[in-house]
Amino acid sequence: MQKQPFLLITGLLAISLVLSACGGTTAPAESEAVTLRVWTHQNDAFNDGLETLADSYMADHPGVTITFETFDYDTYIQTLQTALPAGTEADILQMFGSWVCSYAEGGNLAAVPDSVLSLSDAQEQVFEAQIAGYICDETLYGVPQEFNIEYGATLVNTAIAEEVGLTDITAGWETWDDLTADAVRMAVVQDGVMTRAGYHFTASDAIPATFYSLILQFGGQYLTEDGFRVNTPEGKQALEMMVSLVEAGVVDPVLYNDESNWVGDSFFEETSAMGLVGPWVVPEYAGDFPDVVEVTEYVALPWAGSTQAFIASSGWGLAVSSNSPAQEAAWDFVKYVALDANNATQWNLASGTLPALKANASGANADSLVAEFPHFGPFLEILEYAQHEGHFPDRDLVWYDITYPRIINCLQGNATVDETLELLEREVNESF
Repeated sequence: MQKQPFLLITGLLAISLVLSACGGTTAPAESEAVTLRVWTHQNDAFNDGLETLADSYMADHPGVTITFETFDYDTYIQTLQTALPAGTEADILQMFGSWVCSYAEGGNLAAVPDSVLSLSDAQEQVFEAQIAGYICDETLYGVPQEFNIEYGATLVNTAIAEEVGLTDITAGWETWDDLTADAVRMAVVQDGVMTRAGYHFTASDAIPATFYSLILQFGGQYLTEDGFRVNTPEGKQALEMMVSLVEAGVVDPVLYNDESNWVGDSFFEETSAMGLVGPWVVPEYAGDFPDVVEVTEYVALPWAGSTQAFIASSGWGLAVSSNSPAQEAAWDFVKYVALDANNATQWNLASGTLPALKANASGANADSLVAEFPHFGPFLEILEYAQHEGHFPDRDLVWYDITYPRIINCLQGNATVDETLELLEREVNESF
């Protein structure tokens, strides 16, 4: 999927964002004319997939007309901010999982009817890391369509690996020491300046994903009954491990970060041999860098501790406005799009996204996804180990304004591990 800032609009708890998804237990009677408006953010692949399914739905339900209105990301947020208070929003609005509960608290999202999908069925059918973002106070407010993932496997330039004699790198690594050794071997430093990183993990999605995943793998939890806790033995293990990667020479975080040599740009420009970024990046860069894509594979990361776990955000999905006069038809369309396994796979194929439905991570539908997107293979094998990143009042504030800058500062040598953990814990708790 396209890289998005995934802004969580705070201060708008009374203005919940409504993502559109039509569906209900029973389609409206064909004699009843129903028009459903759907709002989406501007992503051609996402929208083409939805519109194709809308066409097939309308062919089966001649009484239903589905229209789409699409906005660029920032305009979409602004439109929701103004439309929701006025009650002029669409019936169906696209939503990213980390937004859902903030907007549900404002009363603008309709709960999913049990006849469409009960909470227990949702937890059984959809991967936990994805459905969890749509559950607020034990109530389900939408259905995810994709598995959003920024950890678990790394991009590898197999041509660079072969150049330095690593002919079996796609077999993966037993330990982080093995990965580090390969990364150092592929890194290039000229006159004291790193010109090619071995393993680029110092971007604003990769740093939080790595840090919080490592805490889980070392047996800890960062969201507890006592609040946000990272100044712990497991937090120290996680951050010290990240520091050790830098000290070993896999990446120079001064030169490789969000402001300079961002991981996607760096990997496809071949100034990084490996890069930690989600699978959406491959189709994003394929048009401009076909030769690099040809030699690119994802390889699963090793587990750092005794627990096989990593964090993931709830991805894009559909929700229904509580103001919609056509909620039954809206939920029926959502069910058709997101809960029918074959239709859901059709949308994943069109959008180039991983499946949110457990059933589509194996079997014939999974085979069709891997046939179209070979880089999906390593991810499909680990989706079951993902844990939801947790509910934050402002997830993006925690990720991009606190975790990333504090940890990159530590990795650059400007603060100690202990100082960073203490500051990080205090600032995140103050944001609650």
